[in-house]
Amino acid sequence: MTSAGPDGASMPDWELRPATLEDVEEIAFLELELFPDEAWTVFQLAEEVEHPLRRYVVAVSVPAGELLGYAGTMVAGDAADLHTIGTAHPGHGIGRALLAWCEDRAAEAGAHEMLLEVREDNERARAVYARAGYEPIARRSGYYRITGRSIDAIVMRRALDDGRAALRGTP
Repeated sequence: MTSAGPDGASMPDWELRPATLEDVEEIAFLELELFPDEAWTVFQLAEEVEHPLRRYVVAVSVPAGELLGYAGTMVAGDAADLHTIGTAHPGHGIGRALLAWCEDRAAEAGAHEMLLEVREDNERARAVYARAGYEPIARRSGYYRITGRSIDAIVMRRALDDGRAALRGTP
């Protein structure tokens, strides 16, 4: 896919593919860049990518293979939990495509709903999730502990079996 962001700048072609252990180091570096106070380590990410109940995806440029984003979810029974999502280039649709990929994999694994936590001060992410059909259902006080302060998490939920997954036209 080629896309243009809000500023009109074009992005290289990119594609989504399942994450592998070979991607973990690059994911860890991007994670550290995006979430410096709460980044997962390379060891934690390796365990996640290899875990049988987790589904991880990367967005990479084509043909160069540069990591543009990543996401991961855990499926347990009829519920899935979005563990992480991040993109190096917001505003180009990569995050939305990663989220849709996770939802589709969760639904294929038998989940009927997706849950996620988002920092209450992350307005951009909250807006993306709301546009994707997520609704706030709870608040977790002090969930995020960042540089001497705590920030609440907003728990959001979306039904996966509402038929919208097929309408999104995701890659």
